[in-house]
Amino acid sequence: MLFALTALLSAFLLFLVQPLMGRYVLPWFGGGSTVWTICMLFFQSGLLVGYAYAHLLALRLPLRRGLMVHGALVALSLLALPIVPEPPDPGGSPTIGILLTLGLAVALPYIVLSTTAPLVQAWAASAERGRSPYRLYAWSNTGSLAALVAYPLAFEPFVGLERQAVGWSVAYGLFALLIGVCALRVHRVGVPLTETPEADGPPPSTRDRVLWIALTATASALLLATTDRLTEDISASPFLWVLPLGLYLATFIICFGRPAWADRRVWFGLLPVAALGLWWALDQGADLGMLGQILILNGALFVGCMALHGEVVRLRPAPAHLTGFYLATSLGGAIGGVLVGLAAPALLPVRIELQLAALLTGLLASIQAWRAWNARPFAAAPRWLGAAMPLMVIALAIGFTFELEVRMAGVSAIDRGFYGVLRVKEIPEIFPTGPARKLVHGRIMHGQQYTDERRSEALSYYSDDSGIGRLFEWGADHPPRTVAAVGLGVGTVAAFGRADDRVVFYEIDPLVERFAESWFTYLADARARGAEVEVVIGDGRLQLARTVERYDVLVLDAFSSDAIPAHLLTREAFELYLDRLAPEGLLVINIANRHLDLRPVLRAHVHALDLHAIEIARAGNWLENTSHTRWVFVTRGSPFIAAAIEDDVHTEKMALDERVVWTDDFAPLLPIMKAFD
Repeated sequence: MLFALTALLSAFLLFLVQPLMGRYVLPWFGGGSTVWTICMLFFQSGLLVGYAYAHLLALRLPLRRGLMVHGALVALSLLALPIVPEPPDPGGSPTIGILLTLGLAVALPYIVLSTTAPLVQAWAASAERGRSPYRLYAWSNTGSLAALVAYPLAFEPFVGLERQAVGWSVAYGLFALLIGVCALRVHRVGVPLTETPEADGPPPSTRDRVLWIALTATASALLLATTDRLTEDISASPFLWVLPLGLYLATFIICFGRPAWADRRVWFGLLPVAALGLWWALDQGADLGMLGQILILNGALFVGCMALHGEVVRLRPAPAHLTGFYLATSLGGAIGGVLVGLAAPALLPVRIELQLAALLTGLLASIQAWRAWNARPFAAAPRWLGAAMPLMVIALAIGFTFELEVRMAGVSAIDRGFYGVLRVKEIPEIFPTGPARKLVHGRIMHGQQYTDERRSEALSYYSDDSGIGRLFEWGADHPPRTVAAVGLGVGTVAAFGRADDRVVFYEIDPLVERFAESWFTYLADARARGAEVEVVIGDGRLQLARTVERYDVLVLDAFSSDAIPAHLLTREAFELYLDRLAPEGLLVINIANRHLDLRPVLRAHVHALDLHAIEIARAGNWLENTSHTRWVFVTRGSPFIAAAIEDDVHTEKMALDERVVWTDDFAPLLPIMKAFD
């Protein structure tokens, strides 16, 4: 029981620290979906280092010397507590910045925790002869799953970030005590692992080792690509991080704890169904809705990982080789992270990592089905599986190719950076809304413009009858204004710039600026009218904190695909925005969103800071190139609000019920999800 408790607690802490650290670094790097992918790359690499260390410790050092070395490492890791990371210096590569920030904050404790699963199993095999050490794998994965369930449901909604870090550090101290007790027990009664009769068994073949790596790398890539897709279109938040990761771990628990439940006839048979659902979900994109995306994408992930991990379990070696087995599987996980986090953004101009991972899953299933069919007994894999798997891969490849062709139709420019894929799509003159072009980030349109003589018109979310359109029309006769916009898009706010106005855009993605300057003319046209237009590259909140300028209007319209970075909507962020406004200045926020109802968050800020707010919503009309809009205007006392209410009976003061408090330390996502209304 001692070894089981230690394995469970270490795994609980190992997977609890992942969303905890992710929440810390997310606002420092723009709040985009890629932040979590790079975090996972760090954690998978740390797991690989820990497993390599455990492998060398268990098989290369004498037992008692290994216990002393590990005890010294655990003691050294206590110096890193409490695990509170420091904000990074601005500038430089976001990927390197994330890896360095996590490395300085939590690398040593994380590596120590990652050694525990294979190391404690090796110790248990040497101290508890006659019992299979693989039972501890189920304990370890149960602790991991418990952490991932507890974080979004029990910790994030009720406990502030700093208290989470301190509590984790205290629990790590308890773990250090338990691992010390385990070491003392092994020191008294243990024998080297290779000398235990239960460890006897043939060494794994090179083909088996390659399959360990290939199967786990594909499962890891499937996990990260699924999470990336969900967080790009909904929100980068712990809830959407841990749900796929929890399902991924659940497949490990099932496959290792109940190998009979990983029957390939069941899971290989479900792969075509999962593949069809995945294709449909990717084809529909954000139009499928949040709940539909969550269910279908995670369902396909679960089926795929059950098929892959079931094969890993069937190939597991005798206990004498278990540390090498863990090392190979962790190497596979790290390779999957590198492929999705580093290789794909550098090599692929579009986000097709999920499609490629699904195809590779089908290919590996085909290989294993044919191997099993050619072996004895035939019942291990019915004849139909050997034929169905390749046909599924071919059909899936055709479907994904067709979906990609549809997505790329009319694209005149495309590029990919850390914050996602940007496409410029042309709308032909034969269409009622053409000739025009639009900027698409992920699946969401981030602005459009006519390409004929109407190019000065503000479209989409900024049309004349939208809330922000009415604001600038109301102020047309006023003195020159200073306007700040967090989020550039195609630069539509500049369409309202007059002579002597000053318009400053804060944009985190340099690719967006390049596209706005090269393919759209709102910025150039405003400069031609005599307005001063400036684009500042960097996170809007961080850049605003560095300026002393005061603005008459501050527009907040910063979306990553359809997900707004949460750190731009916290109480501290609002206090900063108000401090950067002129006495009668207006804070204008675009809260139109398919998946999240942001109004409760704004209501809480309005109530707490004693502000005035109105909401102006308008339905979209695709024939007029206008989008559904929901703009909220917040101020200490601007005359625009009174004028808007008097002028338009459809404009409403913001009610103060249903408030959800968001701070930098505490920003739960679940209460504002529309799927859970």
